[in-house]
Amino acid sequence: TTELPRRMTSNMERRTKMYNALLVEPADDVIVVLEALPAGGQAVYRDGDATGNVTALNDIPIYHKIAIHPIKKGSHIIKYGETIGIAIQDIQTGEHVHVQNLDSEREYLP
Repeated sequence: TTELPRRMTSNMERRTKMYNALLVEPADDVIVVLEALPAGGQAVYRDGDATGNVTALNDIPIYHKIAIHPIKKGSHIIKYGETIGIAIQDIQTGEHVHVQNLDSEREYLP
């Protein structure tokens, strides 16, 4: 058999790895799941050249957000590299981030 160069093998492994969640920007506090996850399921995502994973603490509907680290009550929550709202309670790593623990922060222009 022909052996592939190590770098090419690494790139091929990275492309074929199964990710079921998306980290949009490196500064984001949340990932978006690309499939529904049951509580206890693993969300696997690409974080630069590394692979991140988070265990879902709740059932997570498809295309919803999961915290990738603890978020304190009153903190801004970042997605797309931008603030999407404020945590209205402490949020644990792996917890579903949605209307039950996130309040929209809107900019009102005159």
